[in-house]
Parts: sequence; C-alpha cells; structure tokens
Amino acid sequence: MKLHLWQISYIVGLAIVAPLLILDTLGIHLIPATIVPYVELTGGILLIAGSCEAFVISVEGIAHNMHLTDYVAGIYASIASTIPEMFVIIFLILGGNYEMAWILALATIFMNSLVFALYTLILPKDEEGNFRLPDAIHHVGSDLLTMGAVISLSVALSMILVHLFPLTEGGTEIAQSLNSSELILFGSCLIGVFVAYLYRITKYYGKCDPTSDDPNVACEIKHDVMPKKALAITLVIAVIGAALGGEALSSFGHYAIETMHLPVIYAALLLVIFGGTPEYIIVASSHRKEQLEVALSNAFGGIVQVFFVIFGFTMLMSGVLGFLDPVAQGLNILPIELNTVVLLIFAFPTMFILRAMITDDAKINALESVSMIAVFVMMLYILLFYGGI
Repeated sequence: MKLHLWQISYIVGLAIVAPLLILDTLGIHLIPATIVPYVELTGGILLIAGSCEAFVISVEGIAHNMHLTDYVAGIYASIASTIPEMFVIIFLILGGNYEMAWILALATIFMNSLVFALYTLILPKDEEGNFRLPDAIHHVGSDLLTMGAVISLSVALSMILVHLFPLTEGGTEIAQSLNSSELILFGSCLIGVFVAYLYRITKYYGKCDPTSDDPNVACEIKHDVMPKKALAITLVIAVIGAALGGEALSSFGHYAIETMHLPVIYAALLLVIFGGTPEYIIVASSHRKEQLEVALSNAFGGIVQVFFVIFGFTMLMSGVLGFLDPVAQGLNILPIELNTVVLLIFAFPTMFILRAMITDDAKINALESVSMIAVFVMMLYILLFYGGI
C-alpha cells in the first residue's frame, strides 16, 4: 500500500516526538538539552501536518456523508484544521504561560489574514479583473467580520483605559489585568457568536440544492460515502497526533522565551508560522486541485474561526484554569500591557478592511488584494520592530 504524503509526515513526526516524550518522562537524556527543542519543533511540525490533514479528511468525510456543499464542508474542515493549534495553546496554558497563549491566538489571526490576502491575489479573475466571492462569505462572513472588529476594538480600548487611568474603588486600586471571570465572560461571548454563525451558514448554505441559482449551493451529490469505521480511526489518529504535536511545539515556545530570551511576540509569530504551515499547504493543495470553494473557505475561515473559536477558547480556558491555579487564584491572570493589547488593536483594522473589500460588490480584484497586503505588511513591521523592544 502506497502511503500518502500526510501519512509519511505523521509517521516520521510520531517517531520523533513519542520517544522524546517517553525519555523525558523516564528522566533519561540521550540528546543534548540544547538540541532537544529543535528536534521537538521538527517532529511537532511534521506530526501536526499529518494530524491536520487527518482531521480535514475525516470532517470532509462526515460532510460528504451529510451531502453538504463544498464551501460549508470546507468551513468545517477549516475548523478541524485549527484543532492542533488548540492543543498548542492548551499546553501553553497548562504551563501557566497565559500571555503567550493570548498572543499566539491573536498573532494567528493576523498571519492568516495575510495569507488570505495573498491567496485572493492569485484567484482566477473574470474579464473585468474580478473574482466573485461565495454568497456565504458576502452575506454571513461579512457580518462575522463586523462583529469581530467591533469586539476587538471595544475590548482593546477598555484595556487601554484601565491601563492609562488607574481607578480606585473604596481606596483599593483596581488591578491592571484581566481576571478569570472577565476571561470566561469574553471567551463565552465569542464562542456563542460563532455557534450562531455555524447554525446560520449550515442551515441556509449547507445542503446541496440542484434547483438553486447559487453555484455554491446547486451541486450534484458525487462523493462516495466514507465508512464509519474509517472515520473513527482517522479521527483517533488525528487527535493523538494533534495532542503530541501541540505539546512539542509548546515546549519549543517555552524554550524560545526562557532560554533563547526571544520577545514573546517573536516567539508567538514563529509558532504561528510553524504551526500554521499545514493549513497553508491545504489551501495551496485545494487550489491546485481547482477546489476553489474549499481553498477559499479554509483561507477565510483561518481569520474568523481563529478569532471566535481559538481566541475565544484561549480566554475561556485561561479563565477556568486561572481559578484552579494556586498561584493566580483567579486574579491578575493576564497583565494589561503593550504585548497583550497591540495585537488586539490590530485585529480591528485587519477585519475591518476585509469586511470593506468584501461588502462593496461581493468581488475581489488585484487592487483590493494588494491594498490588504500593504496594510498587513506595515502592521507586521510595527509588530516586529516595537514587539522586540
């Protein structure tokens, strides 16, 4: 049986990460400590790449069995592809690195927005130089971008006000940080919005309808049903790989900050690039196969889904574990400072410009793509320059 590339990546990554984890648990150190983090990074990337594809295959199988449209199937596949990132964040939070988890989630939104802008540049255009976006993005996705932009700006401004104008209540200074209750509230709101989004987009754009005039809904059922046993095995493989790969990448993140003394934003951007590579490969692979709806839904989903799901999950889990942390005791979980505010502020122009480009005519052209890329490159410069100070 010929192995697929993702299976080879998974097997090689597992062969690297699993022995290292076992040896570390047993207290045996056969490899120099200065080399182990880089070996973990390599193995973690390979393992996450394989598990990411396994998640996508299993979710697409479920979607095909339910006769969902290609675009909505791509959205669910995109959600599945973010699960390995969740495991990275889980292990960072379990290690008490709440700030790193917060920044990693927000940095992922920014980098995925840049990837989306780059991808729109190569989409096939019509005679007028435009590519018509699916109605699901135009009508529903744009609403989600609006809510995300408003939420990010509101929370960022509130944090800035607390930082600049320390308030007192009854003679006691209010801490310049977010506590567990606030993180749980914010995270629950974000996830609640995304659940409503999934419900709407699945109900009105999910099922194939041969009589519809919308080319993204009017489709023929041409996919083979994936056996339930194969689905279950693929999902189990994906979960194991995501957990082990996430632990390996989080270990490298701790090493980058504590030993290499990299600024938190630099370390987060490195993890975003390494951890997000499998998703970018999925977009490129889908485009090469001319599955534009799947590629586009993955690229666009990497923005809204990361903000509402990954970022929301990060706040929710940080808040819950903050209550259980004997050191934090639910208080002062996340400090309000430049690192924690700047990316949240940048999320506003990122989602606002995307919304503006989408809603003007439901089309995207090269000028709009280049404009988005220019904005994101300038923000990237600011992040790299000021984030390292």
